[in-house]
Amino acid sequence: MSINPPTAVQQCQQHHSRKLRRARAAAIIGISLAGLVACGSDSTERATTTPATTAPATSTTTSPPTTSTTTAPDQRPTQPVDETVGAEGAQVHIRCHGQGDTTVVLISGFEAASESWNAIEPALSLFTRVCTYDRPGTGLSDPPATVETFETQARDLRALLATIGEPGPFVVVGQSFGGAEAATFASQFREDVAGLVLIDASPTNWPSTLCDVADDGSAAAQIVRGLCNSWSDPTANGEHLDVLSAFDEVSTIASLGSLPLTVITAVDREMPAGLSTDELARLTQAWDLGQQVWQQLSSNSRLVSVADTGHQIQIDQPQLVIDEITRLVS
Repeated sequence: MSINPPTAVQQCQQHHSRKLRRARAAAIIGISLAGLVACGSDSTERATTTPATTAPATSTTTSPPTTSTTTAPDQRPTQPVDETVGAEGAQVHIRCHGQGDTTVVLISGFEAASESWNAIEPALSLFTRVCTYDRPGTGLSDPPATVETFETQARDLRALLATIGEPGPFVVVGQSFGGAEAATFASQFREDVAGLVLIDASPTNWPSTLCDVADDGSAAAQIVRGLCNSWSDPTANGEHLDVLSAFDEVSTIASLGSLPLTVITAVDREMPAGLSTDELARLTQAWDLGQQVWQQLSSNSRLVSVADTGHQIQIDQPQLVIDEITRLVS
């Protein structure tokens, strides 16, 4: 039986509202909370959009695009998938359902499992194919066998989709650190990607910007120091992600041409309580400029600024995210 998308979202909201309130209290900008069971809030959505004005003309990414594997509509998969698959020395959990001419691929943030998409995944599957997965080191997947970057994660994701028979075209959606992986995927496999959605994606210079916070002995500074330590040592985080190298790589992507691109970002930033006014202003400015840099990757892009939300926009404003993805799938 068909489910009306808002109704599915509302049911999920009611079921998990207590977990979300606890999660929001612990949120730090630039992080998707590990193991978060996601639903939308009952906030009233308000968004403003900004069209792209300029875009670079060439890409300097070192990974060449692969041959397109787009499949004719009558050959596209329709059966649900919910399994763990051997990939790159690890067992990786992936889930796909729904059907359509395009597959939406949802990529979670740093150390976050696929449940972070629970508020929007059921609604998307009513009109298109949708896949989400637990990156190695998150959710039901094994830890990765090697040190990872966004380039290796993107290549492994493409191989995983091929292994289970999920062809392009893809609309790739990434939140927080997952946005950098999504942009890398779009750059590496441009011929298979029909659209890109970045949800409060961490700017390419975010690790260096955040880790420049002065160690003044405050609790806020200690939070930042602990986070930066886990970013600088791949063995200190569950994904074994070399964060500094990963962002250095993604910063070399200069253009995605005219790929349809939507950048969704929160108006208000979540920061560790106790940072100075100057530090808050510096970090906020860097984040906002970073969203404009993401937007400029494509000449066919728009920036959507969202009020009444934190960093987890797909949780706080699920219907807005559903609507923006729908625009690119239609």
